[in-house]
Amino acid sequence: MYLNVKKGLDQLFLSQILEIVCAVASVLVALFGVLTIAAMFLSGGLTAVLGVFTGIFTIVLVGGSIAAFVLGLLGILNASKDEISYKNALVWLVVGIVASLLESALNNTSGFLWTLIKAILGAANGFASFMVMYSVINATVTVAQAIGNVEVFNLGNQRANSFKTLYIVAIILCFLAFIPVIGGILSLVGVIIELVIFFQYLGFLSKAKMMV
Repeated sequence: MYLNVKKGLDQLFLSQILEIVCAVASVLVALFGVLTIAAMFLSGGLTAVLGVFTGIFTIVLVGGSIAAFVLGLLGILNASKDEISYKNALVWLVVGIVASLLESALNNTSGFLWTLIKAILGAANGFASFMVMYSVINATVTVAQAIGNVEVFNLGNQRANSFKTLYIVAIILCFLAFIPVIGGILSLVGVIIELVIFFQYLGFLSKAKMMV
């Protein structure tokens, strides 16, 4: 019973691990890219070596991002075979994809109106990502209740309530980030909150995937 949920949660957990790998790869791509430019003024051989590492980490970043997305999608689809409420996460996943594609399509536009539209699409994408996690947690809580797993049920409710509070704080900090002097600090705090949400979600998945 609920074997598809277990399979789906395993895939969702792995997709989040790949997200971490991609985040590290993204930092390394930027780092080696800067080093490659700097090496152009020093040594041609060093430039070639650094360029190779940049290429490798770029491949890891692109491949990992695609794999993470596919696993996340498959995880939601598989879990929804046993518990239909997982399909709420699928709806938000589609919303995020549409918002992200539209935002990318407007990358080369300029002007206040287009900048505002891109900001709205970026916010919509961020909200959709949050709602995917929130929907997965709520659906998993439903499964936990059905099989009588009190630990995951309580943890899921705790995480859901925590997520709502943290996300509201993050949104407020996002608006306050435009304040001179303290804006940069508030933006950093907002990023930290987003990381807290991510790792709380990862921790919940690691526990939830063991309940069935």
